[in-house]
Amino acid sequence: MINFKKLQYFLTVAEEGQITKAAKKLCIAQPPLTHQLKTLEEELGVQLIKKIGRNIQLTEAGYALRDSGEQILELVNKAQKELKEIDQGETGTLAIGSVTAWGATVLPDQISNYSLKYPKISFRIYEGDNHKIISLLSNGVIEVGIVLFPVDTAIYESIRLPSAPMVAAMNKKWDDHPENSTISLKDLIDKPLILHRLSERTTAYYQEQNLKPNIICIHNDIRSMLALASTGLGVTIVPKSSASLKQDNTLIYKEITDPILPLSVTIIWKRNRYLSMIAKNFLGMFTADSANQSLMPL
Repeated sequence: MINFKKLQYFLTVAEEGQITKAAKKLCIAQPPLTHQLKTLEEELGVQLIKKIGRNIQLTEAGYALRDSGEQILELVNKAQKELKEIDQGETGTLAIGSVTAWGATVLPDQISNYSLKYPKISFRIYEGDNHKIISLLSNGVIEVGIVLFPVDTAIYESIRLPSAPMVAAMNKKWDDHPENSTISLKDLIDKPLILHRLSERTTAYYQEQNLKPNIICIHNDIRSMLALASTGLGVTIVPKSSASLKQDNTLIYKEITDPILPLSVTIIWKRNRYLSMIAKNFLGMFTADSANQSLMPL
């Protein structure tokens, strides 16, 4: 097996054409360099150089080793660079899971900003409800999950993100007050409602007020909820950021202001589990954005 240091010594001698110049470039004395070259020749069982006065000349074996050695050094340097990039989180793949509203709206902007700083990073993105994202995280399919609050802090590390307002999305036939841009839950009591499976705050409000809402559909996919609402089937309650999921003119969006129903979203990762530097860098970006309150959906 060729010693890497001896190979570097040989290539420097081949490049300089003199042992004296090579020793100076390598910052070592000439005798140790000569000894290293002789040892390399003995190990390989071939003569690599011939001395012609103060200069050296490569043998055929020397030329062959020079060509191969340069490629070896280039591959080693490339490997070292790639390993450093991986260690610093500059290359590789990040697997992320997100609840639908964030995966399709806010998350793309975050990934775009992240890619500007780390252009060699690729992504695998999964979407679903809370249960699916937590399952993917627990099974190690993803490193980072974005889910609805609350979460089990005994199992997951987390970063609480700024809350998002909720809106009622409806076909114009259900809009009794087109002059208003806001609405209350009481205003929706006689409307057919399409609610998300995790709409506990909405149903709890109606229970507290001794009101019985007309819930005609429970769903777990926000895109489908919006599609159903656009047909005129009923009114759905979704995060304000979800408005961009359905680009048409069939839906009217009114922010729910009574009561205030902020959607709390949390980015989570497993406690006591290895976290790649790629994921750490990604989480660092969320921490900074959360501190600046810049993640509030539009």
